[in-house]
Amino acid sequence: MSQTALAEQARAVVYDAYRQGLPQATAAQLLAGKATPAWIAHEYAALRRRGISQMAGQQELFAPEPADAQQ
Repeated sequence: MSQTALAEQARAVVYDAYRQGLPQATAAQLLAGKATPAWIAHEYAALRRRGISQMAGQQELFAPEPADAQQ
């Protein structure tokens, strides 16, 4: 697998961890040594700068279903 593909997979893990409100240390554990803590911190900061909510994933998980979807 190419370095680019590995970086994109790591970035996806960090993005998911961030959106679920998980701490950076948990993201590092999920990546199992495939990324440095400094890189993870940089990615978290980039997501904050982009204005992405750290709790967005939890809000999606626990959001009530629209009335149309309940039928």
